[in-house]
Amino acid sequence: MMGEGALSVYIFMDSELWLSDPEAAYAEWQRAEATGADRRAFAERSIVQHRSMFARLHRYLRSRGITVMDFGTDHIDGFFADLDRDCEPGTSTRLRYLKLMDRLSRHLSLLGLRTDNPAAALLSREHWPDDEPMPVFLWPDEDARLQDVCSNPAYESFKELRNRAIVALLLGTGITAAELSALSVGDLDAGGSRVSVFVKKRGPRIARRVPVDAFAVEILREYAKTRAALSAPDGLLFMATAGGKPMKPATLGQCVQGALHAAGAAAADESPRLLRNTYGRRHLLEGKTNEQVSNLMGLSSHRTATRLRETISSAAGMGDQQGEDEAESAA
Repeated sequence: MMGEGALSVYIFMDSELWLSDPEAAYAEWQRAEATGADRRAFAERSIVQHRSMFARLHRYLRSRGITVMDFGTDHIDGFFADLDRDCEPGTSTRLRYLKLMDRLSRHLSLLGLRTDNPAAALLSREHWPDDEPMPVFLWPDEDARLQDVCSNPAYESFKELRNRAIVALLLGTGITAAELSALSVGDLDAGGSRVSVFVKKRGPRIARRVPVDAFAVEILREYAKTRAALSAPDGLLFMATAGGKPMKPATLGQCVQGALHAAGAAAADESPRLLRNTYGRRHLLEGKTNEQVSNLMGLSSHRTATRLRETISSAAGMGDQQGEDEAESAA
C-alpha cells in the first residue's frame, strides 16, 4: 500500500501533468486507474476511443482559451453544438461525452484541480436512446448500378472526372467526407497492382490504409494520372478550384446526388454517409466480420458494424416472411 508521503508526491506529480499536458495526463490516467461502471479496467479499444474523445474535447476548449480545469456548462453546450455537425442525430454520442466529462471532473476534483462538476446535472437528464435510427444504405441492386456509373470510362471534362472519382472513392473505400477532403495527392497509391488510399488519423477514427474495391480502381487510376499533370501536384487530391481550395461538404453532397440520380437510385439521406454505410454493409454481406469492417472504416468500436449487420438480418427476415406469404397464397 502506498504510504501517505508517497501518495502526496504521486498526487502532486499527477496534478502537474494535468496542468502541463492534459492529453498525456488523461492517457496515463486511463492506463493506470480509470474504470467503467463495473469497476473493471477499460478494454484497450475503449481506451483508444476515450483518448480520441478527450483529445477532441481538449482541442475545442483550448481553441477558446479554456482548460479542462475551468470549463462550465456553457462550454459543454458550445462543444455539443460543434459536435452536432459531425454526428448523426439520435445516437448516444452526447451521452458518451457527458459520461467522459463527469468522470474527468470527478477525478480532477479528487486532485484538487476542480471544485465543481458541470457535467453532473446535464448527465442526470440524459438517457440512452431507446432505438437508434436505422442507418441509411443502398440495397445491393442500387449499389451495383452506382458502381456501374462510377466505372464508366467516358467523361467530358476534368470536373466530371473529379466528381465521379470522388463518388468512386467514397463508395469503394468507406472513408468519410472529411477524410476525403483532407487527402493529399500522395495518399492515393494508384501505381501498384492493388490501388489503396492512406487515411490519416482524424478525431476518434484511426489512421489506416484502405484497399480500393475493384469497381473503382480504373477511374481512380485515370484521375490520379490526370491530377498529377496539374500545376499543383503536391496539394490536395481533390480540389474545388484550380487555386487548390478544398472541397466543401455541400459540393461533395452534390457529387453524390448527381451519381445517385444517374444510377436511378434514391435515399432519404443522399450524402457521403450513405455511401460509407453501403460500403460497410457490402463487406459484411461478403463475409467480413464486424471487427474487419470496423477496422476498414477506421472505427474504434463495432457499434456501426453491428447496426449495419442488423439491417441484413432484418432484410433476411422480411424475405422469409414474404416467401411464407407467397406460399400461403398459392396453397
